[in-house]
Amino acid sequence: MSISVKVVMPSGEVNVPVEPNSTPGHLKENLKYSLRVPPKQICLLCNGRELDDIKPLCSETNGVSDGAIITAEPKEGVVEDETMAAKPDTASKKEEQTIIKKEEPPNPKKLKKDAVRPTVSEGDVKKKEVLAPGCQGWAPNAAYIEGKSFKRHMAFLRIDVVDENKTYPEQEESSLAIALGDPHTAPAWTAAVVQMEVGEKAVFQMSKRVVDFDPEGLTPTESSATYVIELLRILDVEDVKQDFSELLHIEQAGGKERAADLDSVGVHWRVRRWMAEGMFCIASSRERIAIMPGYGLVPIEDKRAPPVTISVGEGQQEAVELIAMRVGPGGSGHLYLKSEAMKGNRPQGCVIMDVELVGMDPCRGPGSPGWKGWQSLVVERETGDRWLEEADERRKQLETFTTLQKSTGTSKDAEAHVAEQVHKFAYNAERRYRRALRWLEAEQSDDKKIKLEKGTLAMRLAKAGTLAYQRFGEAAGGAASDEEKRSVQEARALLKEVFELGESMSNEQMVYECLKMTLQVCIQAEEVLEARAALERLMAMRPDDDDLKSDNARINRLESALSLKKGAGTIEELQKDLQVAVTGGDKAKASELLTSIVELLKEGKVTWDAVRTCKVGKDVGNAMKMGDPGLQAQGKEAVGAIQALAQKAGLGL
Repeated sequence: MSISVKVVMPSGEVNVPVEPNSTPGHLKENLKYSLRVPPKQICLLCNGRELDDIKPLCSETNGVSDGAIITAEPKEGVVEDETMAAKPDTASKKEEQTIIKKEEPPNPKKLKKDAVRPTVSEGDVKKKEVLAPGCQGWAPNAAYIEGKSFKRHMAFLRIDVVDENKTYPEQEESSLAIALGDPHTAPAWTAAVVQMEVGEKAVFQMSKRVVDFDPEGLTPTESSATYVIELLRILDVEDVKQDFSELLHIEQAGGKERAADLDSVGVHWRVRRWMAEGMFCIASSRERIAIMPGYGLVPIEDKRAPPVTISVGEGQQEAVELIAMRVGPGGSGHLYLKSEAMKGNRPQGCVIMDVELVGMDPCRGPGSPGWKGWQSLVVERETGDRWLEEADERRKQLETFTTLQKSTGTSKDAEAHVAEQVHKFAYNAERRYRRALRWLEAEQSDDKKIKLEKGTLAMRLAKAGTLAYQRFGEAAGGAASDEEKRSVQEARALLKEVFELGESMSNEQMVYECLKMTLQVCIQAEEVLEARAALERLMAMRPDDDDLKSDNARINRLESALSLKKGAGTIEELQKDLQVAVTGGDKAKASELLTSIVELLKEGKVTWDAVRTCKVGKDVGNAMKMGDPGLQAQGKEAVGAIQALAQKAGLGL
């Protein structure tokens, strides 16, 4: 249970909760941002005694209790570390620390029924008075404003809604950003900006109907007789998808070198809210917890925080990766994202991603500047292994869920999301293994160690390549895609080579792992006999391997699924023959077919979905109407079997 202490600093005091087992050293880490000195140069006093950095606060040595007062100040003679302070602006006034606001995303605005973006007519947007002249003219490009285009005009404004006495944005020294012609913003603002010069401040009169449209929360919607608009600047930005959803501004191009697929780069990133009220920071790679007078414990940006490492092209932080691939070291950019753009691994709503590329790992294989030989190979393979493990864990989750319950409307979306992760993670692993294999082949060595590594990489590549296209849920019952067929074919060829290599080297571990990979590929390819053969060899080699029991269960489920699939085809054939028999009045043939249908239903060799889809019950009813008592009795039996199958399906059995 935490305790509360009062921390008194030169700039003020604040009550903060602390864990009893935490140390004064931990507290100093949070105080360094307010005192602007390194932790070792901070003195903490409680009841006139200096606290011991490494002893717990509530220890006998420190004696800090609930409600205690701790004085925090720089040690005597210590000079403030300017590198820890924010840089002064042009007026030599220090900026405040950037506090990260982690509030809930704004609620999406509810549009009026059948709301359509209005069009501006003559008199809807009138410039009434120029309060301050502009300093730079500009010419709007109609192609950038209307329709599809790779370029857009981005305007940065400050807007005063005079009648409501409101200013947008609410932050001082900030601006409101809109793309001219954006279909998700009211057209009034575009109509006003094209009448202004950069730096100009003017009074406008606008009709309510051309202002009151803002589905994304990017512009004011209040009605007013007059608006005061200041055009701060105009930028030409890249429209990544040509639909205003992803707008990229490269602020600094950086060095000439550009990151390639799978390169590791060091970056600083920040997420800002993009809304009319302001563009405040809501997440950052530099986030640290600080004790700030007037706030308490708050997340802030530490300007001295080291860069974080990401791999471009792996799709884990799409917005960060996109900017990182467009700039060189020392470069920076901003990506303006609408609420439905690049939704993975980022806060909800409209946001701005700010990215600074600090450096790159130049390792791209033998001969490249960052090549470290065997170490680079091992790192690449281990990276692939981590992705493959993630993909395999999610595959197991999906298969376990499928065996426990039937998919419902609410669960299908979750299943689809997990299946997407399986494919994505497996694809990342596949690319890592392919790259490592290319590096090994470039080495051109017959060393035993290299051969073993090639075999290991080939096996993992076989598994990752097939897993990247594996079907789950309802799709599992469908036909394999051409991509999946090619991946299975490649996997078999790779595994055959590895198996032969393992046997020639008498490497039992390689042979065993190769057989396990072969088993997985055979199950995915729906080759039951080959899967059984691989399983038998594995069990003969290591009968105590518990994973083989799970593999045996998977083969059994595959056999059942294939049997049901075959039954679906059989029921359709029997149904067609029954239709012919009823139409031709052949009672003997109809009786024979009804007997076969009942057997198929009672033995569970066909699914309820197949029976329902082909509407077998309708043709059974037509046979019962042929006027034969025997056919009527058989028909009733078939109807009962159909109802029993429907009940089982309803229970998820």
